[in-house]
Amino acid sequence: MLSISPPSLEVGGMEHLVVDIAVGRVSGKTSIVCLNKLGALGTQIEHDVAIEVLAIPKNVFLATWTVYRALKALNPDIIHCHNLHAHFYGGICAMLLPNTKVVVTKHGQHIPTSGFASKINKYTLRESKIIGVSFDITQSMRQSITKNQYSIEYIANGISLSPYQALKPKTEAKKSLGIKESTFCVGIVARLSPPKDHLILIDAIADLAKTLPDIKLVIAGDGPLREKISTYINANNHNDIVTMLGERKDIANILNALDVFALTSSAEGIPMTILEAMAARLPFIATHVGGIPQVVIDNETGILLKDKDITTLIGALRQCIEHPQLRQKVGREGYCFLTNNYSIEQVMSKYESAYWDIKI
Repeated sequence: MLSISPPSLEVGGMEHLVVDIAVGRVSGKTSIVCLNKLGALGTQIEHDVAIEVLAIPKNVFLATWTVYRALKALNPDIIHCHNLHAHFYGGICAMLLPNTKVVVTKHGQHIPTSGFASKINKYTLRESKIIGVSFDITQSMRQSITKNQYSIEYIANGISLSPYQALKPKTEAKKSLGIKESTFCVGIVARLSPPKDHLILIDAIADLAKTLPDIKLVIAGDGPLREKISTYINANNHNDIVTMLGERKDIANILNALDVFALTSSAEGIPMTILEAMAARLPFIATHVGGIPQVVIDNETGILLKDKDITTLIGALRQCIEHPQLRQKVGREGYCFLTNNYSIEQVMSKYESAYWDIKI
């Protein structure tokens, strides 16, 4: 049995990986323990995978006891934790559960270096198999965790291509979102949080709309900045050029409605949304941060630009608008790169090897 412990199964790159592993594993039984709540992705798979939601209390000692009781009942061979918050509990509980090993996947770049949780994690990580989802995250963990029983490994995120094999025509996909066929549609699928920097993309589209009135930005996702972004759109009279879809489950068809995908993040691992854009054969523009350059070869599999540089962003968007052949070329090469390097089958094989390595 493998127990995977994320905070929740809301829509996001980390959560998609958890779901793909849980649903795709064939070599053993898998359960998921959500520390806080179920989430939209959890609702989709709860009939196929055993999921327990703990809603852990704020008191750290009560929270640890709650997680321990749940894991003891499951009696897992391996606890797979996603990010260090989950590992704080998983690492402690594994020490109390005989013959239980821990794998932790580090998704984000931030590594806390102070506080009680950081000290506990640094100690328990010595006995855990650590995996980073990008080269830079993996290297940061190697520098931070110098004493470890296992080698710190890099396993890139990957996605299933099956949702992208039978998409509706682009005209129908646009119509389903209330967008005209002639409208040039730029989109972003990302959590509404500070690192994604949605406002710079809104400003870029607003600038382009001054000379290209038939353009629209589609924002899919939810998060803590939803109200701030919505207020910004209303205050600047951008309602005609920006559509906020909220949290959506039909990401493949939303991507199919777009002409260009854009990701303006200031910090990333390897974003699942870029892989999803590649799967939809979309050209995309992304910032040169974190693990993004590992999957985006500039002007081949995508267009790279410096973060927070609105002038370059506007130029890249205009280039895509004016050169449809460039969009087709980048979309085609991105899809080929994805299928050769970042399929979920390849990712699953690497994780299965990691699981077996620590059990031997």
